[in-house]
Amino acid sequence: MRGLKRSTLFAAIIAACATLWSAPAAAQATRTWISGVGDDANPCSRTAPCKTFAGAISKTAAGGEINCLDPGGFGALTITKSISLICDNTQSGVLVAATNAFIINSTTAVVTISGFDFEGLGQTGVAGVNGIYILDAAAVHIRNSRIRGFRNGYGINFQPQNSDSQLFVDNVTISESGGSATPTASGGINISPAAGRIGNATITNSQIVNNTNVGIRMDTSGIVGSAISATIDHVTLSNNGVGILAKAPNGTGTAKVMLTNSVVALNTGQGLIVNGTPASANARVGGTTITGNGTGLLVLGTAQALSYGDNRLDGNTTDGAFSGTIARH
Repeated sequence: MRGLKRSTLFAAIIAACATLWSAPAAAQATRTWISGVGDDANPCSRTAPCKTFAGAISKTAAGGEINCLDPGGFGALTITKSISLICDNTQSGVLVAATNAFIINSTTAVVTISGFDFEGLGQTGVAGVNGIYILDAAAVHIRNSRIRGFRNGYGINFQPQNSDSQLFVDNVTISESGGSATPTASGGINISPAAGRIGNATITNSQIVNNTNVGIRMDTSGIVGSAISATIDHVTLSNNGVGILAKAPNGTGTAKVMLTNSVVALNTGQGLIVNGTPASANARVGGTTITGNGTGLLVLGTAQALSYGDNRLDGNTTDGAFSGTIARH
């Protein structure tokens, strides 16, 4: 009898230890996988992938990575943590109507999105709203992607509300976004941090073309204390309503642009608008061609658009003129 009790006690101790040392059943992986033939009931492993980003993100640890095994349509997603979505070798599709494709909303999130084809169904009458809608993030990197057809909003809408934030766009094509019904609230890219917040954007090696209203909008109207700084390099802005708008009325915020080695052409309205005061709105432009627009360069108020002396501003219906020249050192 005593031996039986000892055996029972020993077995109980072994079972308790096994419970303590076993891995949690719902542990998140640092790398997960999705596939067009996957299943969200799977663990999202390489051999048992999930089917959608929404299914995989809950099984991926913060700071982890989701990879695509093959091409497919993997659905809309709301991101509330640091994550990398990498699909460069397969081209991930995200197709939505009457809604946002991706929403990013976390003050601390660092997000990378690479190898995507966002389709907003702009020709269907039930077009998507924003391709990528950034409400909050520490930094968002978007690269090697196409974003098109978001007629009810922007291809990228960068509006950090509660934190200073950075946006990096590299090798991205944004087209066929924006609608005539919302002339001041839709287009290619919008950079508009909330009051008292900073939004810094770096846009390189990209095409922002054939968007209604404006290719890149930076406008602090009615937003006190917001600060926008944009670096735009090796970018083509063509066949939009306006190529670039940098507007910061006195007493609101600031909008500052560095535009280099780019082409601003064939926009039906203006190629570049700078509107505000010298302290609130200014542009520095170098190595850039501004041609074939309704008005090449429009400077309003006492804003400044300064040239490094190596631009080509001609061939527009009205060329306009730079405010002055910056000496090159």
